[in-house]
Amino acid sequence: MAYQRILVPLAGTAVDPDLIRLAVSLAKPGKAEILAVHVIEVRWNLPLDAVLEPELDSGEELLARAARVAQQAGGELQTELLQAREAAAAIVDTARERGADLVLIGMPYRKRLGRTYVSRTVEEVYLGAPCAVLAYRQEEPVR
Repeated sequence: MAYQRILVPLAGTAVDPDLIRLAVSLAKPGKAEILAVHVIEVRWNLPLDAVLEPELDSGEELLARAARVAQQAGGELQTELLQAREAAAAIVDTARERGADLVLIGMPYRKRLGRTYVSRTVEEVYLGAPCAVLAYRQEEPVR
């Protein structure tokens, strides 16, 4: 399947570089646009447009690293830093507004109580996105 617009939410985890490389490979057949976003979750006791300098700086660096990974993989991506109350809602809204036909979301390898853990954000994006969602789970680390 050839995609036209791929949305890649990044959380600053170890899975992000793998996710970007996968997005580039999925984008190539249809020359799809890739939009990488990072959502800064703003606490309810702050205004939504609060200036959160450390989070903004960290988010900008995260997106710059993603752009370098994409370039090394032979692709390019647009980046956007978002502020929202909940990351999942912002991701779903962005997918809808930008006309994404794929959300490629990452899951670092984690287990809780012997079971693979799926975060609330991944679950809500999976259930709420208006397009296809591909969740990429990082492989189990070699011990």
